[in-house]
Amino acid sequence: MTRHIIIIAEQIDGKITPVTHELVAAASLLRHHTGLDIVLVTTGSESAKNARALSDKYGLDVVIVNNIHPEYPVEMRLRSLPAALFNDLNPAYVILAHSTQGLDIAPALAVKIDASCITGVEKIISANGSIGFTRSLFSDRIIQTIISRAQATVLTIAPGAFKPEHFPAPEPRTAGDISYIDPDETLLDYQHIGFETQSGDTGELNQAEVIVSAGNGIREKENLNLISELAKLFPKSAVAGSRPVCDRKWLEYNRQVGVTGATVRPKLYIACGISGASQHISGMRDARFIVAINTDPHAAIFNISDVCVVEDLTRFIPHFITTCHDSG
Repeated sequence: MTRHIIIIAEQIDGKITPVTHELVAAASLLRHHTGLDIVLVTTGSESAKNARALSDKYGLDVVIVNNIHPEYPVEMRLRSLPAALFNDLNPAYVILAHSTQGLDIAPALAVKIDASCITGVEKIISANGSIGFTRSLFSDRIIQTIISRAQATVLTIAPGAFKPEHFPAPEPRTAGDISYIDPDETLLDYQHIGFETQSGDTGELNQAEVIVSAGNGIREKENLNLISELAKLFPKSAVAGSRPVCDRKWLEYNRQVGVTGATVRPKLYIACGISGASQHISGMRDARFIVAINTDPHAAIFNISDVCVVEDLTRFIPHFITTCHDSG
């Protein structure tokens, strides 16, 4: 029986999100190494239009799982599907986004189909005749490459790591087949109460040309004033933060950049006191120019920065602001 690379499309409010194109890019690279065919799996009839567009663009076969428990979020629906449905597709690899949704589904699915699970994959390489999956550990200080020996492997792909334009679309480019599956009704042992969303949106961050971002290294909430003053030097600027800063309620969550926050692409990104964990880097790695200020010369953020400032931000930022004002 033919084995497959299965992509589980990222869905929000019934729509397939743009990160799914990155999953196709990762699957395309896997196909290059293995020669396996790719199948895209999505759930709910409301996603059919988006699924057909992906099928037309990339030549992918698509399996649409008709609504089962439509009142439940997509991750709960996918977790409730019987293992036989996935096993019928004979997966060698199952690919999801490294997001809150993907991380909810991936480990449960790996247990269900008796697969290994590798999260946060940033590179796929050929390693001694095997396929290696590279990810970052300890705030990107260590790069780890894992080779799976399991019959099937579930992967979550770091956002921004695989850009669609850098990978060829699977051949042939003719539209793939669309098929529908009606799974057996399953009894869930939990109840979905609902979602609670944070007020506000990330529109200001998405529109800003310059983003000055605060991390754990600012140490005190009062030092956010320095971040704001630095941002005021630039037109069309905005203040953002890493997750620890938002978790402390120093900034609203609609200011968070990273896997669980906004993905931004400003002309200039100034990272202040940010160590460079992969979760944060995923949200800002596509900035056109990156400046990092950190007291640690080995901070991982420096690995992707264009300008690296090794200095205490409480000394550097006031001096930089004063210099700018003095120079007119």
